Amino acid sequence: MNLDPPTGQWFVAGDGQRWWFDSGSIAFDFAYTGGFPGPPEWEYWREPQDVAKWWRERFGVDVPVSAADYAQARELRKMIAQAVIAAAYDRMVPDESAATIDEWAARPDMPPQLRAEPPVSSDRLLATIARSAVAALRQTERVRVCGADDCVVMYLDTSHSGNRAWCSMRRCGNRHKVRALRARRAASGTTNDPQQQPRQENNS
Repeated sequence: MNLDPPTGQWFVAGDGQRWWFDSGSIAFDFAYTGGFPGPPEWEYWREPQDVAKWWRERFGVDVPVSAADYAQARELRKMIAQAVIAAAYDRMVPDESAATIDEWAARPDMPPQLRAEPPVSSDRLLATIARSAVAALRQTERVRVCGADDCVVMYLDTSHSGNRAWCSMRRCGNRHKVRALRARRAASGTTNDPQQQPRQENNS
C-alpha cells in the first residue's frame, strides 16, 4: 500500500486540450474528481466502483465501497472543495466544511507500519484524505488560484520559493509567456512573430 501517494492528474480543457495538473495535495486531487462547481463532464465518480478505482490507483489497495461509503466520499469531497475555494480567495472556511473535515480527520486513518499492512477501509482512507486537507488548508498563504485571467484552477504551492503562479507551466504559464512576448513586440513596433513567418522557398 502506498501511504504517500503522488499528486497530480490529467485534465481536459474546454477546448479539448489535455494537460497535466499537479495540485500539490492528495486532498485537492480528491476534490478535483468532481467536488468543484462545473459542467457534468468534470464528475468522475458516478458510482461506488469509481471511488474504489480511485483508491486503487492512488493508494494501491482494493477496498470495497458501498453505497453509503460512496455518499460519504462525495460529501467529504464537496466540503474539501468548498474549503479550498474559501482559502484560495482569502475567505473564512465555511463552518459546515470545517466541521465535516475535522470530524473525518479525527477518525482513525491509515497508520504506517513496519511489518504488517495497516487495516484498510473506506472510512480510514477518508480520514487520511481529511488529515491531508487539514495540513494543506493550514497553509492558507500557499492555497492559490492560477494567475491566468481565464483559469480558476486552485492548487497548493509546494515550491521551495513559494512563487508558483500557474496551474501548469505547460498550459497557462506558456500561454502567458506567449502573450507577454507578443505584447512586448507590439509595444516596440516589432510585428514579426517567428511562428507566423512565411516559409521561404528553397530554389537551390
